[in-house]
Amino acid sequence: MKIRKIMLIKPGRRWSGMAMGQPMGLLYLISILRSRFPGKYEIDFVEQALYDLTTEDIRKRFKKFDPDLVGFSAASAEAGETEDICRMVKQEKPECVTVLGGPHASVFFDWALKDRNLDYVVIGEGERTFPELLENLEKDEPADKVRGIAFMRGQNLVMTEARPFIEDLDSIPLPAWELVDWKRCSVQSTMNGYCHSTPWAMLFTSRACPFKCAYCHNIFGKKVRKRSVENVLAEIELLVGRYGVKELHIIDDIFNIDLPRAKKICDEIISRGIKVKMAFPNGLRADMMDRELIKKLKAAGCYAITYAIETASPRLQKLLRKNLDLEKTKQVIDWTYDEGIIPQAFLMLGFPTETLDEIETSIRYTLKAKLLRVLFFTVVVYPRTELLQIAKQAYPDFDFSNYDWFDLRYWSETPFYSRVTKYDGYKIQRRAYRKFYLRPLILLKIAWRFPKNSFFLRGIWWGLRSVITSLYGLEKIFRPARQFLFKNFGLFPE
Repeated sequence: MKIRKIMLIKPGRRWSGMAMGQPMGLLYLISILRSRFPGKYEIDFVEQALYDLTTEDIRKRFKKFDPDLVGFSAASAEAGETEDICRMVKQEKPECVTVLGGPHASVFFDWALKDRNLDYVVIGEGERTFPELLENLEKDEPADKVRGIAFMRGQNLVMTEARPFIEDLDSIPLPAWELVDWKRCSVQSTMNGYCHSTPWAMLFTSRACPFKCAYCHNIFGKKVRKRSVENVLAEIELLVGRYGVKELHIIDDIFNIDLPRAKKICDEIISRGIKVKMAFPNGLRADMMDRELIKKLKAAGCYAITYAIETASPRLQKLLRKNLDLEKTKQVIDWTYDEGIIPQAFLMLGFPTETLDEIETSIRYTLKAKLLRVLFFTVVVYPRTELLQIAKQAYPDFDFSNYDWFDLRYWSETPFYSRVTKYDGYKIQRRAYRKFYLRPLILLKIAWRFPKNSFFLRGIWWGLRSVITSLYGLEKIFRPARQFLFKNFGLFPE
């Protein structure tokens, strides 16, 4: 078949509390296609949530562009939108090839292919697999020859030989940053929750995590692969120099897995005189930090670090195989605070077998540490994780076959803990937030230490809205105001 036009879509509907970020997988993929096939393909890049597009909006764009192939990069929470768009594609142009990549494809490839409007699924990293699939399709060769994909042949699932992870990350061209709508992106709620300076950009400096936490999927493998310091700095200088980026959100699984390398990156930012702010919204491994790195991060422009604690229960730390040193973690949080960086933490409430006393232990831990911001999530038990097996053993009478697997957000309609115990998971979560934030001293510290800008005002907006609407049911006042501000100024997106 002849492929000349490719539409690449980041699907997903806009929803309240959504954290936006540049779709790094697709930006890397576009740069790969341009590098490997210069001038060959015309590419249309679509971000559904960023522009609040409906399937009908995308239909109009599809008909105008008339692609030969449509590719998606999706998380499991975006599976529904992916299916809707796939159905539309096949309605408009049955011969158009549809390909799914991203986290959902890598873990739930067989479930995704139950949608017969989807032709191929790319499993794992797509920078080598997707170009090879394109070549295969153009030569009309059997898809079995392409490693790292899955597809249906009649009623049978075909899964080809696994493709090794990419060892040399420096061999991957830098993302196609010129396609980013910096103005619109900069006013969105970020993975970090707020910004010091805009425009901001996400940055990967490594892939994979060597730990085996029970609640995680193995998306990038367990062997950590790191970009060279020079390669990382080249991208930072490009972002700051060419695109005017003023803040980096480093989203490695564990940036500090290699302390000397992490320190070297900081040293290079300082020695080259690069003026940029940094935040770590994805959760560093606290018990692998040392004070020297914290000092260097501060000097390099870091203003916020998130530590993934998850639970302060020693029993659960062992059960979940996270095995975090909680005492060292508290010390590292104190160092972070004392060095002038905002210390943040992730906690998850309602693990299988977790008791109310253990939940209280986690809450008390956050109150005693020098944390300035905590996100208390309700636990989501994902399929194909060790956590699901723990849950099945803990709750043998629960009907897992009827569990809504694709309600996979940390704000699902009913938390898992509420389904398997007599306790209200949301009530527990709300109590945790009240205990942490409704303290005069912490509110004063937040007002003093956090950046003062539109993101800070947005935080006040959401806080007031939550209190007023929950007490008085005045959502009808806030929603029209938000819609006006978003439509006219791009502010306060849902």
